[in-house]
Amino acid sequence: MNKTTKKYLSLLLVITMLLGCFSISFTAFSGDEIEINATNFPDPVFRAFVTERYDNNRNGYLSAEERNVSNMPISGYLDDDQEIKTLKGIEYFANSLSILRCAYIGLEELDVSALFNLTSLTCMGNRLKTLDVSKNTKLVSLNCSDNKLTSLTLGSLTALDMLHCYVNKIASLDVSALVNLTDLRCDQNELTAIDVSKNTRLKEFTCSKNHLISLDLSYNTSLNAVVGPAIGGQTTTAQAILNGVEILIPFEVDNRNNITSTSLDSEGYLAYYLGQFHTNNFDNLVDGLDYTYSTSLANSEDMSVHVDVSREFFEVKFFADEQMQELLGVRYVEPNESPFAPEIPLMQCKAFDRWSEDITNVTEDMKVYIIWSDNHSYELTNFENDIATISCSVCGDSFTVRFSDCISTKADDENYCEYLDVVSDGYINAKDYAKLIQMFQ
Repeated sequence: MNKTTKKYLSLLLVITMLLGCFSISFTAFSGDEIEINATNFPDPVFRAFVTERYDNNRNGYLSAEERNVSNMPISGYLDDDQEIKTLKGIEYFANSLSILRCAYIGLEELDVSALFNLTSLTCMGNRLKTLDVSKNTKLVSLNCSDNKLTSLTLGSLTALDMLHCYVNKIASLDVSALVNLTDLRCDQNELTAIDVSKNTRLKEFTCSKNHLISLDLSYNTSLNAVVGPAIGGQTTTAQAILNGVEILIPFEVDNRNNITSTSLDSEGYLAYYLGQFHTNNFDNLVDGLDYTYSTSLANSEDMSVHVDVSREFFEVKFFADEQMQELLGVRYVEPNESPFAPEIPLMQCKAFDRWSEDITNVTEDMKVYIIWSDNHSYELTNFENDIATISCSVCGDSFTVRFSDCISTKADDENYCEYLDVVSDGYINAKDYAKLIQMFQ
């Protein structure tokens, strides 16, 4: 190969390399800009917001410099009738974005997993059902309250100082890894338990209006004074069972000794012991029962809990009168069994006949009353002018019978009156009349 050819080949190689470099440079420059379109920013309101706020040269693209945004306060820049359903495209600001404020803008989804520099997130007052911030390891402040969250994934956010997630539907909340947390608000959720034993730096804490039955704050000695409304208002459910004449409500808490009072208590008697509430009258449970629970922290008031109580057995109330004014007793009975009736009271000139309804094989709550039959001690007390007077020797009740209406009747006849058969032969005739005249002349 001659020298001229070598020179041309060398020149061609240099030109090729230079073109490659330019190509790489052009490609890098082109890839550095993000087009503001429906693919990258599918929500039209968010797309318009990004254009208005960050596309400074209005070329329809976001350069790296334009995306160098540390604080994005979306909430204050929308009209009242505007909503953003998704912030897809926010990931293009990941390199610099540390503060995101997107409260009350109508969000239905929020993916912040790419925002690795995020330190503060406020997304309260939206329609979010799930939120995962486990990738945002620099997060210091999170307010996701007043959404529809059923799931909040936190992970190991060791830098997190404030967590507000109140007014949601969160059933489980793991804060064990949030060792630097000082402010936690998780009230008005669906929590059945919460463990804050690892959050020893907590200073502010509210968890009211959940479904907690126990709460241990013994490790949280840095907490400011904890008042009842901040942790109380808990609600839960339990089922009552029969134990002879006693009603038991099995109810296990973390520490039985921490139940300090109940609405079933009487005269210094604590109605909770051996892991059960005790009563002998379900009327005490119609509106549920309440108890207070010690959090084992000196500067904390007790937590109040309301328990709605259900039952599968039935209640039978026994009354002495049809108006159901005089209650004789209450019996509780398992399905398809028969209650033991209370003692029948003595009634003047009355005898127990039957209960108003059949009380065998009970299948529902019942109210029954006694059907009484008359039980007078009648005797003949006067006879004058063909009229016999028959009176009760106990209560004085009386009635009259005309002798002439009963004459010539025998014991099986409809008009027969045993009180006029004074000769006791089973017939009413002249012999009875004569004797009546003799008895009352």
